[in-house]
Amino acid sequence: MNDKGILNWFGRRKGSSVNDGSRSHAMAVLDTVTELRRALDAMAKGDRDGAVKCTDRLFLSEEEADRIEDRLAVEISRGEMSVQEREDLVTFVRKTDKIANWAKEGAIHLQLIIETRADVPKEIWEELERMVGELMEEIRFLVAAIESMQRDANGALRNIDALNDQERIIDSLYFAGVKHSHLSVMDPKTVLLVDNLFNAVEMAADNGKSCGDTINILIVSRGVEGSRWRGCSARTGCAGL
Repeated sequence: MNDKGILNWFGRRKGSSVNDGSRSHAMAVLDTVTELRRALDAMAKGDRDGAVKCTDRLFLSEEEADRIEDRLAVEISRGEMSVQEREDLVTFVRKTDKIANWAKEGAIHLQLIIETRADVPKEIWEELERMVGELMEEIRFLVAAIESMQRDANGALRNIDALNDQERIIDSLYFAGVKHSHLSVMDPKTVLLVDNLFNAVEMAADNGKSCGDTINILIVSRGVEGSRWRGCSARTGCAGL
């Protein structure tokens, strides 16, 4: 297989069924994060029962993302790729799945807040919801990058730039939210649970950025025509990024 084999793999996956391929995996991850946002919106409205239903659906979406991850791992093992290409692709799939894992972690802390009847101000729920909304946008850019990897390398890189911008927005919201949490009248137990929820969203965003970095490396290190940066490798990264 030539140096662009891994990108051809992404191109073939575009035509697969909804349960196959990296795009489908990313969409399952997006479904997981979407349910977290709905749960936070319900909490902001005082609808705890509705929030629980959202987290229950979130757990199902996260399990579906795990199933797709497992199928992808098997498919990668059967593909006509080099050892390095397999390693790069498995790394990408694992990083993508970690976004859903962190969304699930956030949902667990949300359920703990509900079960302990912790009192969280509406403003903090709204801040968390906005943060997750920005995370959803980040994942949409990731999906767009996956879709354009084969046919438009520069388009994929532009989507990665947009993804990175989203991650910086989430960073700002994270620091503002944690500050608000510690300056609030919440008791220490509630502050801890809220901080853990903020941290889960932040970690999900960090893993989204890591996925984007991996796509960047996959494209540029293989010298795809039209790509903007050179001097990259899957092991060491891209100089100047």
